[in-house]
Amino acid sequence: MEQLTNLVVLDLSDNNITGPVPAFIRSMAGLVVLDLSSNKMEGPIPKFIRQFTSLRTLDLSNNHLNGSVPYEIGMLTNMISLFLNNNHLDGVIDEGHFANVRSLYYIDLSYNSFKIELSSEWRPPFRLCMAHFASCQMGPLFPAWLQWQVDIIEIVISSAGIIDKFPHWFCSSLPNLLYLNMSDNQLYGDLPLHMGNMSLDEVYLSSNLLTGQVPPLPITLTHLDISKNSLSGPLPSNFGSPKLAELSLFSNRITGGIPRSLICQCEELEILDLANNYFEGELPSCAGIRAIKNIELSHNSFFGEFPSFLENCTALQFLDLAGNKFFGRLPPWIGNLVRLQFLRLSHNMFSGNIPTNLTNLACLKYLDVAGNGISGLLPRHIWNLKSMRQKHWEANPLTCIYSEPIEYHSVSLYATTKGQQRDYGSSGRIMDLNTIYFDLSSNYLTGELPEELASLDLLRNLNLSRNNFTGNIANSVGAMQFLESLDLSRNDLSGEIPESLSNMTFLSYLDMSYNNLTGRIPSGSQLDTLYAAYPSMYAGNIGLCGPPLKNNCTSTDASKQDHYTRTEQGHGPEFFYLGLICGIIAGILVVYCSLLLK
Repeated sequence: MEQLTNLVVLDLSDNNITGPVPAFIRSMAGLVVLDLSSNKMEGPIPKFIRQFTSLRTLDLSNNHLNGSVPYEIGMLTNMISLFLNNNHLDGVIDEGHFANVRSLYYIDLSYNSFKIELSSEWRPPFRLCMAHFASCQMGPLFPAWLQWQVDIIEIVISSAGIIDKFPHWFCSSLPNLLYLNMSDNQLYGDLPLHMGNMSLDEVYLSSNLLTGQVPPLPITLTHLDISKNSLSGPLPSNFGSPKLAELSLFSNRITGGIPRSLICQCEELEILDLANNYFEGELPSCAGIRAIKNIELSHNSFFGEFPSFLENCTALQFLDLAGNKFFGRLPPWIGNLVRLQFLRLSHNMFSGNIPTNLTNLACLKYLDVAGNGISGLLPRHIWNLKSMRQKHWEANPLTCIYSEPIEYHSVSLYATTKGQQRDYGSSGRIMDLNTIYFDLSSNYLTGELPEELASLDLLRNLNLSRNNFTGNIANSVGAMQFLESLDLSRNDLSGEIPESLSNMTFLSYLDMSYNNLTGRIPSGSQLDTLYAAYPSMYAGNIGLCGPPLKNNCTSTDASKQDHYTRTEQGHGPEFFYLGLICGIIAGILVVYCSLLLK
């Protein structure tokens, strides 16, 4: 390696280098850039690092390095960029590590186990542009040394164990700050009153203890996430920014209505998440946010008809209006939102039929309209929900791709399945849209279950309980091989339970209770296991017989069992013919008596 002693740049990033930091590089004293990032190196940072006095960039990120950072790193007087993020490093970082580092401009120590112990009186010898300390222990006090970083553009101190208020100097000392992430700490008190005077572009303050009202914010904002705090009061009337692309305020205590400026003037808004608050009133009616992709307004007190501003939002993929007071019919144009993949309207006061055009939503994977006043029949062309069908999905795997913003954290999504509410996504990414879900329970739907329903063979959860469905359950239901939860309870379904249910190997919850089902119950180890877990799954069907029930069938022909049962109750065909004959005789007598009187 003697011929490499004059090497200035060494870039071995994105390889599979294992073991410790290679010893051969110690002879390259003239290095200006050393990049060993994204490998599989282990062990400590070597102390011979001090001899690279000309080094300006040191990047050891995304490895498996461990141990503490040697003080020798503070001898790199010309270092501009230091990246040690995403390793297993630990120990204490203090002033000694930066004693002679006067040129430092970029530092990233994120996702290690460091404890940052820098005195509140310490004045750094450098002026940073970017400081990333995510998941490093910096608290409990707010890092006071940041007030001297007047040129700083990015600050990331999320999950840093800070238990403190915003300092009084925050807005005035950081005039150039564009990106701020202090989420997952215990910041308390009000948001700084003068934040509106800053030049902030992206702000992430979720999962803290912030209280008070949301103040006027910078007009330059493109992304704002203050979710999971205790903010209260109404939003400012002039709330919003023409450049705003993401607004996440979910899980606070915010009251009042949505400012008209937010819906009508934020033309670039793609993410709007106001769920789990105390918002109320009707939504503004305008066509401002046509670029919107995700809307979450669940668990508030909004009312009025289905939001009319959504008609032109053809990029919409995710719509959640659950748990509000919306009423009226679902509009026919809902079928024009062809990119919609998630639609949750449950627990409102919607009424009328399900629009036929709803079956135009070929990308739809999650439909929940439970707990409304929906009536009428299921649309016959329900098989058009192509993303719920295996054949279509295998032929067109990239047809409906869900685009998820990098910093988007969804509110918890609850769905009633397996007899209870289940959380399909919380404090992380949006729910797994591979969980194909269909819930129309607790409505007033009538008619027979269309046989086409079984063509939705990617469904994992199907809940049609608490409606007025009639007729038989088609044997084709067994084609829904991925079904994990099937709830048809509390309807007026009749006939036998299809034998094909015993072949559904993924089924882990079944409820057929309180219908008019008759005949012998299908046998099979899967159904026996389900009955052991849910012994009420056949309750309220007096015509069912055979194991696992104690009501034995009197004949191998289950249909005869049904016939005898109904006859004993006075509903058999003999009673029909007897009544018919009696009616004819009575009619003849009436005619005869009339003739006698004349």
